[in-house]
Amino acid sequence: MIVDRLLTEVDRQKKYLDRLPTTFEFPLFNGTQALESQRRNGYRNTAAAARELIDNALEAGAKRIHVIFETRKQGRQVVTAVAVIDDGAGMLASMARYALSWGGGTHHDDPSFIGRFGFGLPNASINQTRRVEVYTRTAPADRVIKAWLDATEFPEHGLQTIKPPIESDIPKFVKEYLDRNQMEFSHGTIVVWVDPDRLTYKTPASLKEHLLDDFGSTYRYLLNNIELMIDGKQVEPVDPLFLDANARYYRSPEEDGATSIKEMSLPVTLREDKLTGAMHLEKVKDVSELNQIREKADSKQKHDILTVGTIHLRVARFPLGFAVGRKGDGKIEALDEFSKLRFEIRQSRRGMSFVRAGREIETVDAFPRSAKDRSSGLGDWPLLQSYAYHWGVEVKFDPDLDDVFGITNDKQRVRPIEDFWKLLAQEDFDTLLNEENNWQHREREKRARAAREPQTASEPTAAELSASIVETVVGQPQTIPEDEKPKLQEQFKAAVERASQISGKSLDEAAKAVEEEARRRKYRIDYFDDPRGPFYRPEWENGLVVVVWVNRAHPFYQTLYTAPKTKFVKEGLDLLLIALADSELRTSESTARQRYERLRSREWSDFLEIGMKDLASRFEGNEEVEEVA
Repeated sequence: MIVDRLLTEVDRQKKYLDRLPTTFEFPLFNGTQALESQRRNGYRNTAAAARELIDNALEAGAKRIHVIFETRKQGRQVVTAVAVIDDGAGMLASMARYALSWGGGTHHDDPSFIGRFGFGLPNASINQTRRVEVYTRTAPADRVIKAWLDATEFPEHGLQTIKPPIESDIPKFVKEYLDRNQMEFSHGTIVVWVDPDRLTYKTPASLKEHLLDDFGSTYRYLLNNIELMIDGKQVEPVDPLFLDANARYYRSPEEDGATSIKEMSLPVTLREDKLTGAMHLEKVKDVSELNQIREKADSKQKHDILTVGTIHLRVARFPLGFAVGRKGDGKIEALDEFSKLRFEIRQSRRGMSFVRAGREIETVDAFPRSAKDRSSGLGDWPLLQSYAYHWGVEVKFDPDLDDVFGITNDKQRVRPIEDFWKLLAQEDFDTLLNEENNWQHREREKRARAAREPQTASEPTAAELSASIVETVVGQPQTIPEDEKPKLQEQFKAAVERASQISGKSLDEAAKAVEEEARRRKYRIDYFDDPRGPFYRPEWENGLVVVVWVNRAHPFYQTLYTAPKTKFVKEGLDLLLIALADSELRTSESTARQRYERLRSREWSDFLEIGMKDLASRFEGNEEVEEVA
């Protein structure tokens, strides 16, 4: 490599061309180096690659598909081979050979099948192993034939071909499984990954769970008609929107389960601009014209209609506690024992799930969000952060609309054209998803606020106790204004009479009890509700106790007083209110008291109402709450 870097580009080209044999025929797919590069194609994990084999089995008409493992003890039990057994139509010998080549499919001209590009078997297999073997037969009377692709058997250069198939027995571990389960292999196909070196999980238990979870979601709409088994366990449907009553971890809406917020079907046409070649997606406004448009699209007349189809969408909302497990969700109590498992499913499928011909292709976790996207009319979509785990959206379409969604040849990716996002934005679908994203935040805040909702304490609070020591520290008792004394004496007298009636004690005994309670709790924080009232109101109680009434209907209370904070800050706010209330009540000048009341009722409260509403808007939607230390 160091020597190569010293060469000029032309010299480097000459060096590598000199390695080619004189009979080199310049094949389209070029030897070992290309094959090794192909091993690093875009499959995210073993399940994603294995889906290709399941797809092929379904297209072959299989009703029974079993995935099994061969294992060996290597310190721990590890998987040394993976076999996918199906009872489909099977393949002719030459077809088995052809199917192992890139592009060797039979459905190129028929988009109604799950696959159509002929890349699945070799592409997925070589991604996981260097050697894949195919065993197949089309009838009980036929011998089993074996075809294979082995990356280690090809020379570095030259025209590479799949070797002719041979008659063969099926692998021992497959035969033992069939015998153990009293299954026949009268027709169908067995694909074996031999000594796979790129499995996501090497232990059988982990690999089994990996495939069960993935296949349960990927094939959720197809499992009613097939038997799909992983190492002896039936794959159960997993609906990532949790709306299917027959799927795992379902909970009915009446039991706080997922609810369908929106379901809609959009009949569309895909047209081609003959001048620019650009494709444009349009909604068919009059559904009665759909068949007429479809007939035109299917005809051989010259027109700009490429295809016609229907896009189906649905949105699900998950209540609090339905899917929890992430750090930070601990504040939300789980609804049941499946809440964490639901959250694990949502972690891998946060965003928009695209389902083609009943088979999930991908969950897109990034919407168009740039300023250019918005100015181009693609919509104003939510940022998919933590709250997106708690709602789901699904898009279903038929293969006729593959060009709309940019289906890749490995059926692992969707790349919707811009007009798809424009169409959804025109239907206010982006607004709906923003609302769902905010709903979870608002509900969590509402619950947190309810948990923080202060109640009238039966015992003196820290703020009340701190306020009561002021007399001791100052060295003189807090006085009551002279002009207030007559009113407060009447108030005290009424309180004594009530206490005497309730307790049955004499007036003297009741008076001592009222005075003792006032000495025990000189100040009290309490609450009232008045949308038009001031943010707090001071009041004498029993002629002795200063009560601070905090208005729960004022923005001061809603934005600041019950906002997330430490206990210390909450008590500090109470102490501040007590100081203001005490000063107002004990002011000796009546005009000064009137001035206090005007300031409190009008100027301070109005100022806080406007300011607190603005402050709340500045922090609205923030997912992280800063705790005060």
